[in-house]
Amino acid sequence: MQQDMRLWIGTDLSEQEFGDLAEELVLRDDATLLPHLLLFAERHADFWPGTRGQLVLAGMLRVLVDTLEAGETDKVLDALSSCPAALAQQALDLLVTALPEGALETPAELDDAMAFCIAILAGASGQRDAVAVFLDQARPGRAEGFYGPPAARIAAHFAPAADKTGAFKPKLIVWDLDDTLWHGTLADGDAPVLIEKRATFVRAFNRHGVVSAICSKNELAKAREALEGFGLWDAFVFPRIAFVPKGAVIRQMIADMQLRPENVLFIDDNPHNLHEVADAVPGISVVDATSGECDALLERLLAENAHVEKSRVADYRLLETKVAERAADQLSDEAFLVQSGIHATFTNRMDNLEFAERIEELVNRSNQLNYTQSRIEPGTIRDKIQNIDHYEVLCAFVWDKYGYYGLVGVAVYAFRTQTLEHFAFSCRIMHMGVEDAMIRELAERGYPLHASPAFRKPLPPQSSRAITILSYADADVRARVLAEEAPRDWSKVDLRIMADCQSGAFFHYSRHQAVTDFDNAPRLFSLPQMKCGAYREQAFPRHLVYTAATDYIDWRWEKFSREIDHALFLECADMFVDMAVRGGHKVLLFLPPEGLGLKMYELHKGCVPERSRVWHPVLNHYWRGVAAKFPGVFTLVELAEVLAPDELIHAHHYVPSALQRISAMIDDWYDTETAALGLSRAA
Repeated sequence: MQQDMRLWIGTDLSEQEFGDLAEELVLRDDATLLPHLLLFAERHADFWPGTRGQLVLAGMLRVLVDTLEAGETDKVLDALSSCPAALAQQALDLLVTALPEGALETPAELDDAMAFCIAILAGASGQRDAVAVFLDQARPGRAEGFYGPPAARIAAHFAPAADKTGAFKPKLIVWDLDDTLWHGTLADGDAPVLIEKRATFVRAFNRHGVVSAICSKNELAKAREALEGFGLWDAFVFPRIAFVPKGAVIRQMIADMQLRPENVLFIDDNPHNLHEVADAVPGISVVDATSGECDALLERLLAENAHVEKSRVADYRLLETKVAERAADQLSDEAFLVQSGIHATFTNRMDNLEFAERIEELVNRSNQLNYTQSRIEPGTIRDKIQNIDHYEVLCAFVWDKYGYYGLVGVAVYAFRTQTLEHFAFSCRIMHMGVEDAMIRELAERGYPLHASPAFRKPLPPQSSRAITILSYADADVRARVLAEEAPRDWSKVDLRIMADCQSGAFFHYSRHQAVTDFDNAPRLFSLPQMKCGAYREQAFPRHLVYTAATDYIDWRWEKFSREIDHALFLECADMFVDMAVRGGHKVLLFLPPEGLGLKMYELHKGCVPERSRVWHPVLNHYWRGVAAKFPGVFTLVELAEVLAPDELIHAHHYVPSALQRISAMIDDWYDTETAALGLSRAA
């Protein structure tokens, strides 16, 4: 298996050695190994028509059909991504000869796997327009639940690229070297002279989210030495430098980088290479490095990406390491995922306000893994995050032994329609099973989505079995994510907002974020914790904000009672007050409105609004007494005196503009308290 890897440094295999390698790979019955064979198929074109080559093709067809029968359509599509069109046609011809005479005239009588294999080989051979037509002809009489999703996946994979003139959005630029990045030809002994403008383009695109790779017919060692001399080697990812045909190499590169050809630009000075790549990789954009159009195009693309202020080089460097390690270890998909040590955690509700811009960017940039094919109007996701009565926004953060991938998945679920508005993922986690993990997480929260009509493309078959799910409520997990996404010095935290699900909104609008921490279920404080002692595991800085409504709902007390018990409430509240007084804390206490219409006390599913409305004035009365008794500790705010009726979603939840005003009140209170503390210390 190591033989094929030697070709990257310019060595070659004899036809006998290539045949031995081909037979070995096919006998392993693993479709994921076929790209290692197909990548160099064109260099051994004379091998395939012979008896030995035909036997290898027959074995390859067996592997493909077996893989399709196992329901692993994506494995076959990935395996054939490196297959030359001519060889795909040979394989298709061989497959057809093995079928009963006239079988293609009645495709509905073929087995599902056989129909899929014929369609995929037809697409790989260049007959992209025929794929969807053939699959539709084969559809009658089949079980749509089994046939439909793979057929849709195959049809989408080979769908002809739409006209994208003026709308090209690159994620990858593949550069030739000789007479493209520099003047001169290394193989001819020339001393390369760097084209400074092109080097500037490479560095600038890296800063603005578009990565660069290399595909060059050169000796790797010499090319690397030259690039290092120019200080450019580390500016590129996935360098493919060898004397091999560029079409197959770039096709495999795009597959390894988990991108679409429609988001790739190839630059070369050789017209033959440009035509070869354009033919081998349908949908890719190519440009002649010697034309005036080249630099003009690069300048336009750079200007269009100037708003992106994120380098993705590290992301693809991580992926490059994974591809190389997997090839070296010869692992199956599942074994590779297991040994990768994948971990994921999910954030919900107000925790996601910190990541609002990234959520919008992910949904709006994702194409391959945007399963709802939807987009978000920039600046609007914050409203849905805060509208917790109508939406659940769930985000996935992932890391493994190779590195940290960040926020790579978003689901936005609308309660009213009970459907997904958005379900999108980063291509960096393709084939890792994160989609399945997200669906399982949503199902655990009460939102089963396997049959959701919002899905516009089939979900991948990968299971999430290899992923270890961690709770974001775990302090170490949260610290791990925030250290990457929003670094802060936790030793400076002096203010904690304990307002259950609205805490994050107050934090989001605060001007004191550097010294503030906030609650978000299940990471929160509530009065029953005083009774069971769970509060001792939490940190309470000097300044606390507490919304009393947090504990005005029956289910908060379910560990001790089916509903609010007045005596138990008083016991726990007294313990909290004692902790605040003895601990030298300052507490800003918000009381919810009372005496509203009955509908305003329909606080949650199963709530009895009549009981809720009765309890509010009773419990508010207790807190008013506390504030009167300890005015130096508790500062009381009556929200009924602050909020207008149209700012209430219900008695406990408020519209974003109200949340912003409450946050400003918290800031002003904190400023007053810290200023007073400073004066007392000075005195």
